[in-house]
Amino acid sequence: MAVFTAEDLAKLRRPHVARAWFLEMDLPSGIARLHNGTGRVTLNGHEWRGVTDPLGTQMVSLSNIEEPRFGQAVAVEVTLSGANREFFKSVHASAREIEGRRADLYWAAFDGETEELVIPLRKLFPGKLSAPSLTWGGIGLRTVTVTVESIWSSQNYPFGGQWNPADQRRRYPGDKGLDFVGVKVMENWK
Repeated sequence: MAVFTAEDLAKLRRPHVARAWFLEMDLPSGIARLHNGTGRVTLNGHEWRGVTDPLGTQMVSLSNIEEPRFGQAVAVEVTLSGANREFFKSVHASAREIEGRRADLYWAAFDGETEELVIPLRKLFPGKLSAPSLTWGGIGLRTVTVTVESIWSSQNYPFGGQWNPADQRRRYPGDKGLDFVGVKVMENWK
Protein backbone atom coordinates (compact mmCIF):
# COMPACT_ATOMS: atom_id res chain seq x y z
CA MET A 1 0.00 0.00 0.00
CA ALA A 2 1.42 3.39 -0.99
CA VAL A 3 1.71 6.08 1.63
CA PHE A 4 0.91 8.82 -0.88
CA THR A 5 -1.69 8.65 -3.62
CA ALA A 6 -1.34 10.23 -7.07
CA GLU A 7 -3.63 13.01 -5.83
CA ASP A 8 -1.30 13.63 -2.84
CA LEU A 9 1.73 13.82 -5.13
CA ALA A 10 -0.04 16.41 -7.29
CA LYS A 11 -0.77 18.49 -4.16
CA LEU A 12 2.88 18.25 -3.10
CA ARG A 13 3.96 19.72 -6.46
CA ARG A 14 2.04 22.93 -5.75
CA PRO A 15 4.07 26.00 -4.78
CA HIS A 16 4.46 26.94 -1.11
CA VAL A 17 3.76 23.49 0.34
CA ALA A 18 5.29 23.10 3.80
CA ARG A 19 5.57 19.85 5.70
CA ALA A 20 5.37 19.29 9.44
CA TRP A 21 6.12 16.41 11.79
CA PHE A 22 3.84 15.51 14.68
CA LEU A 23 4.80 13.30 17.62
CA GLU A 24 2.24 11.67 19.90
CA MET A 25 3.79 10.18 23.05
CA ASP A 26 2.23 8.28 25.92
CA LEU A 27 4.18 9.80 28.82
CA PRO A 28 3.75 9.02 32.52
CA SER A 29 2.02 12.41 32.91
CA GLY A 30 -0.42 11.66 30.04
CA ILE A 31 -0.58 11.88 26.26
CA ALA A 32 1.70 14.59 24.83
CA ARG A 33 1.09 15.84 21.31
CA LEU A 34 3.92 17.92 19.86
CA HIS A 35 4.82 19.31 16.46
CA ASN A 36 8.09 20.68 15.15
CA GLY A 37 6.79 24.18 14.45
CA THR A 38 5.72 27.12 16.57
CA GLY A 39 2.43 27.75 18.32
CA ARG A 40 -0.50 25.42 18.77
CA VAL A 41 -2.28 23.56 15.97
CA THR A 42 -5.58 21.67 16.18
CA LEU A 43 -5.79 18.58 13.95
CA ASN A 44 -8.13 15.59 14.19
CA GLY A 45 -9.74 17.08 17.28
CA HIS A 46 -6.47 17.25 19.24
CA GLU A 47 -4.27 20.20 20.08
CA TRP A 48 -0.61 19.76 19.08
CA ARG A 49 1.90 22.02 20.85
CA GLY A 50 4.76 23.53 18.89
CA VAL A 51 8.16 22.95 20.45
CA THR A 52 10.29 25.24 18.29
CA ASP A 53 10.86 28.73 19.62
CA PRO A 54 11.04 31.45 16.93
CA LEU A 55 13.73 33.21 18.99
CA GLY A 56 16.01 30.19 18.61
CA THR A 57 16.28 29.30 22.30
CA GLN A 58 14.58 25.95 21.84
CA MET A 59 14.81 23.78 18.75
CA VAL A 60 13.76 20.28 17.80
CA SER A 61 15.65 18.12 15.39
CA LEU A 62 14.50 14.86 13.93
CA SER A 63 16.85 12.27 12.44
CA ASN A 64 16.12 10.66 9.09
CA ILE A 65 13.41 8.03 8.98
CA GLU A 66 14.73 5.03 7.11
CA GLU A 67 12.98 2.07 5.59
CA PRO A 68 13.61 -1.14 7.58
CA ARG A 69 16.39 -3.32 6.18
CA PHE A 70 17.33 -6.87 7.13
CA GLY A 71 19.61 -6.97 10.18
CA GLN A 72 18.98 -3.33 11.09
CA ALA A 73 16.80 -1.96 13.87
CA VAL A 74 15.08 1.21 12.67
CA ALA A 75 14.82 4.18 15.03
CA VAL A 76 14.26 7.93 14.89
CA GLU A 77 16.04 10.31 17.25
CA VAL A 78 14.12 13.35 18.47
CA THR A 79 16.36 16.01 20.04
CA LEU A 80 15.16 19.00 22.00
CA SER A 81 17.80 21.63 22.64
CA GLY A 82 17.51 24.58 24.98
CA ALA A 83 15.58 22.64 27.63
CA ASN A 84 15.11 24.65 30.81
CA ARG A 85 16.30 23.32 34.15
CA GLU A 86 12.84 22.28 35.43
CA PHE A 87 12.06 20.29 32.27
CA PHE A 88 15.52 18.71 32.33
CA LYS A 89 15.06 17.60 35.96
CA SER A 90 11.55 16.24 35.30
CA VAL A 91 12.79 14.11 32.39
CA HIS A 92 15.66 12.81 34.53
CA ALA A 93 13.25 11.88 37.35
CA SER A 94 10.86 9.98 35.07
CA ALA A 95 13.37 8.41 32.64
CA ARG A 96 12.67 4.81 33.75
CA GLU A 97 8.93 5.28 33.39
CA ILE A 98 9.30 6.74 29.87
CA GLU A 99 11.14 3.76 28.39
CA GLY A 100 8.94 1.35 26.41
CA ARG A 101 5.91 3.63 26.15
CA ARG A 102 4.09 4.21 22.85
CA ALA A 103 5.21 7.01 20.51
CA ASP A 104 3.91 7.59 16.99
CA LEU A 105 5.29 9.97 14.37
CA TYR A 106 2.83 11.59 11.97
CA TRP A 107 3.38 13.77 8.92
CA ALA A 108 1.18 16.44 7.33
CA ALA A 109 1.51 19.12 4.65
CA PHE A 110 0.19 22.68 4.66
CA ASP A 111 -0.06 25.53 2.20
CA GLY A 112 2.58 27.95 3.45
CA GLU A 113 0.62 31.05 2.45
CA THR A 114 -2.95 30.19 3.50
CA GLU A 115 -2.08 27.68 6.27
CA GLU A 116 -4.66 25.35 4.71
CA LEU A 117 -4.15 21.65 5.42
CA VAL A 118 -3.11 20.13 2.08
CA ILE A 119 -2.47 16.54 3.19
CA PRO A 120 -3.96 15.38 6.52
CA LEU A 121 -2.03 13.58 9.25
CA ARG A 122 -0.47 10.29 8.18
CA LYS A 123 1.03 7.91 10.70
CA LEU A 124 4.42 7.10 9.20
CA PHE A 125 6.29 5.63 12.13
CA PRO A 126 4.58 3.71 14.95
CA GLY A 127 7.03 3.00 17.73
CA LYS A 128 8.11 2.82 21.35
CA LEU A 129 10.19 5.29 23.37
CA SER A 130 13.68 4.49 24.56
CA ALA A 131 15.09 5.93 27.77
CA PRO A 132 15.87 9.62 27.24
CA SER A 133 19.46 10.77 26.90
CA LEU A 134 20.31 13.94 28.80
CA THR A 135 23.37 16.06 27.97
CA TRP A 136 24.54 19.40 29.19
CA GLY A 137 27.60 21.48 28.57
CA GLY A 138 28.51 24.97 29.60
CA ILE A 139 26.05 27.33 31.19
CA GLY A 140 22.47 26.70 30.16
CA LEU A 141 23.17 24.30 27.26
CA ARG A 142 20.87 21.34 27.95
CA THR A 143 19.75 18.75 25.40
CA VAL A 144 17.18 15.97 25.78
CA THR A 145 17.19 13.20 23.18
CA VAL A 146 14.66 10.41 23.01
CA THR A 147 14.73 7.59 20.47
CA VAL A 148 11.52 6.30 18.95
CA GLU A 149 12.22 2.69 18.05
CA SER A 150 10.18 0.92 15.42
CA ILE A 151 7.67 -1.53 16.84
CA TRP A 152 9.43 -4.17 14.71
CA SER A 153 12.95 -3.32 15.91
CA SER A 154 13.04 -6.21 18.37
CA GLN A 155 12.75 -8.59 15.42
CA ASN A 156 15.74 -6.88 13.81
CA TYR A 157 14.22 -7.41 10.37
CA PRO A 158 11.19 -5.99 8.58
CA PHE A 159 7.87 -7.72 9.14
CA GLY A 160 7.43 -8.36 5.40
CA GLY A 161 10.11 -11.04 5.34
CA GLN A 162 13.66 -11.23 4.09
CA TRP A 163 15.21 -10.06 0.85
CA ASN A 164 16.37 -13.41 -0.51
CA PRO A 165 15.29 -15.58 -3.48
CA ALA A 166 13.04 -17.88 -1.41
CA ASP A 167 11.11 -15.04 0.24
CA GLN A 168 10.83 -13.17 -3.06
CA ARG A 169 9.21 -16.27 -4.68
CA ARG A 170 6.88 -16.57 -1.69
CA ARG A 171 5.76 -12.95 -2.20
CA TYR A 172 5.71 -13.11 -6.03
CA PRO A 173 5.59 -16.69 -7.39
CA GLY A 174 7.92 -17.19 -10.35
CA ASP A 175 9.91 -13.96 -9.76
CA LYS A 176 13.67 -14.56 -10.08
CA GLY A 177 14.65 -10.96 -9.40
CA LEU A 178 16.67 -11.73 -6.28
CA ASP A 179 18.36 -14.94 -7.46
CA PHE A 180 21.74 -13.26 -7.89
CA VAL A 181 21.77 -11.05 -4.79
CA GLY A 182 24.96 -11.81 -2.88
CA VAL A 183 26.32 -14.06 -5.64
CA LYS A 184 29.57 -13.19 -7.42
CA VAL A 185 28.90 -13.08 -11.13
CA MET A 186 31.65 -13.07 -13.72
CA GLU A 187 31.22 -12.39 -17.39
CA ASN A 188 33.86 -13.25 -19.98
CA TRP A 189 34.01 -11.47 -23.32
CA LYS A 190 35.89 -13.03 -26.23
